[in-house]
Amino acid sequence: MPRPHVEFLHAQQLPWRAAPFPGGGWQGVEAKLLSRDPATGACSALLKLPPGFRRGAYRLAASQEWLLLEGAMRRGAVDYGLDDYAWLPAGHPGDGWSSDGGAVLLAFFDREPTWSDVAAAPGVAVTAGADPAMAPAIERLATHELPWTSHDIDPSVQFLRLSHKVLRQVPETGEKTLLLSMGAQTHPRDWREARLAHDCVEEMYLLGGDIIGERGTMYEGAYFWRPPREWHGPFGSRRGSLSLIRFSEGRHHNIWSDDVQPFTLAPPHAPELPPELRGVAGAAWTPPRY
Repeated sequence: MPRPHVEFLHAQQLPWRAAPFPGGGWQGVEAKLLSRDPATGACSALLKLPPGFRRGAYRLAASQEWLLLEGAMRRGAVDYGLDDYAWLPAGHPGDGWSSDGGAVLLAFFDREPTWSDVAAAPGVAVTAGADPAMAPAIERLATHELPWTSHDIDPSVQFLRLSHKVLRQVPETGEKTLLLSMGAQTHPRDWREARLAHDCVEEMYLLGGDIIGERGTMYEGAYFWRPPREWHGPFGSRRGSLSLIRFSEGRHHNIWSDDVQPFTLAPPHAPELPPELRGVAGAAWTPPRY
């Protein structure tokens, strides 16, 4: 069974629970599981490191990709601050992991993130299944230092005033991770537009602002995991938005429908969620106002 379609939920609707991953290194870490592939254990989650978090040298059986949302942390000799990004292949050595004041990370793993304590098992090399095309590691990327650009964005969607920062791109596979900015008070021309689909998985976490689409209004904390060839849109925004987007399992290009759909600033809430999430995250959620 593949990873189920999740579109969309708000992370604020999910409770913090003990991280459900193998290995003692996850002790004390809390998680909000956003989506998971039941066959491989690949998953997307928010991770909360408690104040005073300390772990020794380790390796993970999964590639790890994350963006630091709150707090600060250190991995080996590398310090990470707000909005710093990293991608590390499966089995990449970690020289210790710590956070004095605690931290929250948006994290993605390509299989079950089993933790191996290198100090306890000095011969460990958790590299089975690692794809050489996914290398090299990105130890730290200070996203605030990257320039915004509209290069390579489909002109057909530029009524949204889009710009992006590409954080990682793998030419061999088409896999790509980026930050995407959308302008405020944007909507389709004449309030109507064709729908979109892609030949790859599209995954998004909304870091700030709002995105309005056919399934409702997404606010900060909104998340979706959309399978290939799933029609979506049209989209717009009242206040603009900043999101992290991942394309995987294929190459991203826009496929436009033959039909045209109306766009409204107040669509009904109509999420697509697996049964285990409907009772927790199926209701509409809006941030506190006024």
